[in-house]
Amino acid sequence: MAGMDEVEKNNTIIQTAVSLSSPRQFESDQIKEADAIEIRLDLITEPIEDQIHRLAASFKGPIILTLRSSDEGGAFAGDPALWMDRLMPFLSLVTIVDIEIRFREHAQRFKEMGITTIASCHRNEMLTPDELMSLYHELRSFGDIPKIAVQPQDTDDLLTLLQFTNAAPKPLIVSVTGTVCRYARSLLPLFGSLYTYCYIDSPTSPGQYSLREMRMLAHLLSPGVIDTWFEGRPVRSGDPSPFYRLAGEIRQHRS
Repeated sequence: MAGMDEVEKNNTIIQTAVSLSSPRQFESDQIKEADAIEIRLDLITEPIEDQIHRLAASFKGPIILTLRSSDEGGAFAGDPALWMDRLMPFLSLVTIVDIEIRFREHAQRFKEMGITTIASCHRNEMLTPDELMSLYHELRSFGDIPKIAVQPQDTDDLLTLLQFTNAAPKPLIVSVTGTVCRYARSLLPLFGSLYTYCYIDSPTSPGQYSLREMRMLAHLLSPGVIDTWFEGRPVRSGDPSPFYRLAGEIRQHRS
């Protein structure tokens, strides 16, 4: 029988991808709480092949390999050939590769290898609805899962992004850059975004929530057992005990 953590995770709408940016994070017990793992290869300078081998053997969800360019918020500054060389040693151990537009020349090779691709674009600006859809189609032309991250500045921008996420063909990932509308990271999965990205002990992008914070939000925002007022009982949303357990874990982690 599945444990409480597994049942709770499977019943949530919000699916988390935890970003690992240092070798020590590969040993964290929190990893098993995530739905997917992103390995930020651009932020890791130490050898990690052994850690990835162990992770691939133990983690049952998707493992995403990302070598984010400096132009899109990462630390990699090389050309497409060097980008591919950095990824090659790990391709047999991961499920998905994140590929930016500048590296799209390698997309066909991943397809031939049977590797799913996230075609990603990160902008520190907000786009119009037409621009969002145009970017979606460009990313979808070479990748399996488009990922769009933009920077809404107000509630009107956020409503535009939520409407786009709801209407665009799935699967896709939509996120925000910056901190102005960071709370949208918990809302976008409710409108159709496949994952929201989190961290264990060090954010890989401004505005990220920790994995435990996002799990708490996932518990609160996902539907539970409903007793309607029409039957004479108050509305409730599942067992509150996981919420209090998560709150205690977060307080302990921060102290």
